[in-house]
Amino acid sequence: MQGELKVEPYAGVESTVLNHIRKWRIQDPAADAFRRGHSGSDLRPNPDSTLPFRLPADVAVQVTKQHGGFIIATVLPAVTREQVLSLKGREVFVSRAEFPQPEPDEYYWTDLIGCKVVDPAGSPLGQVVAVDDHGAQSVLRLDSGILIPFVSAHVLEVLPADKRIVADWSADWI
Repeated sequence: MQGELKVEPYAGVESTVLNHIRKWRIQDPAADAFRRGHSGSDLRPNPDSTLPFRLPADVAVQVTKQHGGFIIATVLPAVTREQVLSLKGREVFVSRAEFPQPEPDEYYWTDLIGCKVVDPAGSPLGQVVAVDDHGAQSVLRLDSGILIPFVSAHVLEVLPADKRIVADWSADWI
């Protein structure tokens, strides 16, 4: 019997790119941290003989469906229920090059991270280190500690190709 992967996306199930991309990379975050030189027994990779393939691994996604807050995916190579359970805690990545083209005035969070943010006069406010979802709107979190609501009243221009955002915000607003 073929197993299905149950993935909890960082974005909501309705807006995740996992619904559209048919090639996923599965990685082991503990092994990745261990390779980067972190110490501690809690980060050592756990070589599990029940893994269906050596990680990191590229899998072909045949079908996805939404169920609750999860994406359920049937993948190749086929996996059994036991093999699926051995993948628990692993991370799924997709190539940015395979993302669908966003609509005008829509942006992928990953494209905003790293953008320099300036006020309308060109004074620097900081660099985007994260985009947080707070329900009513997303918020740009800058390395300077500034939080800017990602709404048109405050974000005047987004130029992801130039890694630049113009925001009607002041560095002394808290």
